[in-house]
This record gives sequence, structure tokens and C-alpha cells, in this order.
Amino acid sequence: MYRSQTLVRLTRWVLAMAMVWLTSCATRQATVTPYVAGEQPANGVVYYLPKTQLRIHFVLSEAQFEPGALVAYASRYLGESYATQPTTRYQIERVAMHAHGVPDTTQSYLIQSVATPSVEQLAALTPEGLLYSLHGKAYQPATTDYLADYPKGVTQQEASQALPQEYALATSRAKQAEVAANRLFELRERRVELLSGQVETMPCDGPALKMVLDGLDKEIAALQALFAGRTTKRYYEEVVDIPIDEPISQQVVARFAPQYGLVDKKDLSGAPIYINVEAVKRPATQSDAELHKLTRSKALRYIEPGRARVSLQLPERSQAITLELSVAQWGRAALLEHKLGTDKLGQLPYTIYFDLTSGSIELIELPQQ
Repeated sequence: MYRSQTLVRLTRWVLAMAMVWLTSCATRQATVTPYVAGEQPANGVVYYLPKTQLRIHFVLSEAQFEPGALVAYASRYLGESYATQPTTRYQIERVAMHAHGVPDTTQSYLIQSVATPSVEQLAALTPEGLLYSLHGKAYQPATTDYLADYPKGVTQQEASQALPQEYALATSRAKQAEVAANRLFELRERRVELLSGQVETMPCDGPALKMVLDGLDKEIAALQALFAGRTTKRYYEEVVDIPIDEPISQQVVARFAPQYGLVDKKDLSGAPIYINVEAVKRPATQSDAELHKLTRSKALRYIEPGRARVSLQLPERSQAITLELSVAQWGRAALLEHKLGTDKLGQLPYTIYFDLTSGSIELIELPQQ
């Protein structure tokens, strides 16, 4: 009888300890609930599911032509005719398209945790509030420099470096033109002599000859610019964001004019740039039971996105630029079945990274054994 009572007490103690252990394990897990700003305290981390936009990068060049100071005398001394008015011309050098995620303010969620590690350690967000990782690394922005392959600026030699003293002493523009033309012909003749080997002292080797010829070419170009003028070119970038809530057919996103560059889509001075967006895939509509579970669940939400095909048609180009991308708002919300937080041994059971443009799961990493 005594042993029976002892066994009962021991069994009750074991059950009580098991309940405590289970409760402690449960408190390790974080919970996720819909969040409405101003209606509930944000005693945790608030994250947003993304909304997908199309971001278009245009790399353009601006070429500015300035007539030469001696252009009026080009016909007399050089037998050439050059433009006499300054002009500016633009050209599209490159176009790049990619998906870009922005917070969907209609889909915000609150992650709460009362255990260690804290919710700030469990979830890593972008500065805009998009969910980047669970149990993973902090967000580090990655950027692409679309101007990296283009010159930052061109340093041009001044013509005065190739001109004799007589140019500075000339009392008229016509005399300056005569001196400059004579010096130009002299340098051209010297270049021909070097190339044909008709000089008393030739450079010692090929690299030395190339160095001398490069120096002559710069002097000749500087003198030529006094008559023909010079063109300076700079490269710059324009970014256009396009919402893609619905399919798009032949929509004008911007316009381009060689005289003005990229202009607003309402500016009729430029030729239109058209975009088409068609749906390639959309997940099936969720049932009432799935929607009910989604509403009541305290699991983390992510997105099973749809797919779209984009084509961009530039003026005077026969071939369109095409791209396929995932679209968050064409998909549906899904529940992460994995629990948030540590396991019963205090270890992080997995690491998940999310696509910031579509809200889908990008990578799942299991702990190394």
C-alpha cells in the first residue's frame, strides 16, 4: 500500500515536470499575428510582405559639341567645312530590368517572442521592413553600378600645348588660324615620317615609337579641335519604376528624344517606349478552409508568387528586351510550417532566407552536423 502511494506520487511528479518542460519549450517559440499600426502595441518586430515592382535602369550618353574657335577659317587654311553651331545629342547606351520589392502596407505582421534568443535575433529585416532571414545573417544591401563600364570623364589636351609662340603674338584671328594650320600640317608630316622611318633618329623600340606617336596624335587632335570643334561626352543613369498590379499591354513608360534624352511619358517631344506585362503563372485560389487557417494561424507568412513575362520596346529598335520575374501580388500567402525559435536543446534548427522582391523562400539551410 505504501509502495503504491509512493508510485502514484512519483507518477504525478513526473507528469508535472513534463508539463513544465513542455510549457518551457512552447515559450521558446515565437508567434506571428497580423499587425495594424495604432491598434496594437508593437512589442516585437513588425515585418511586411513585399509588393513587386519592375525597375528599369537607363544608361544614357550626353554628347555636347562646341564649334572650334577658328572654324570660320577652316575652309581657307584646311580646305574643310565644319559645323558652326553648338549642339547636344543624347543616346540610350544600355537598358537593364529587374524586379524590385517594396513593402505592401496591407500585409504587415508582428513577430513576438518571450524567450532567448530575442525576436530581434531571430528575424533580420531590411531598413524598409521586409523580412530578409530567420535565424540567419543580417541584411547587407547589394547594389549594381550600371555606369561602371563607361568613362567617368575625358581629359582633353589644350591646343596651346602644341602651338608655337607666334600664335600668342598674332594680332588677328586670321593670323592665329594661319599659324595653327601650319603647325597642324607640320605635326602631320612628322607623323608620316615616323611611320615610314624617314627620320634621322628613330625611337629605340616599338613601345618607344608608340609613345611618340601617341603624343603626336594628342597634339594633332588638340589643333584640329581649334577648327573642327570638340565633343565632350558624359554618361548618366535614369531609373523608372513600373507597378505591375495587373497585366499591361502597350503602355508608354517613358519617351526618348535625341535632343532632350529621356523625358516623361506625357511629353510628346520624344518617341514612346512601350512595355508589355503578361501573366505566365498564377497560383490557384485558396479555399475557404485554407483562408480560415491562414487567418487564425500564428505561424509566419510568406508568399507563393506568380510569374510574369515583361517586354520593353525601345524606339528604332526592332527587338524588344524581355524578362521573366516572380510577382508577389500575383501569388498567395502561405504559412511557414517550421516553428520559430530554438529547439528543446536551445539550438537553432534551420536558417531561411527570403526573396525580397517576391516574398518567396529563397534558401533553407540546415545546421551542420
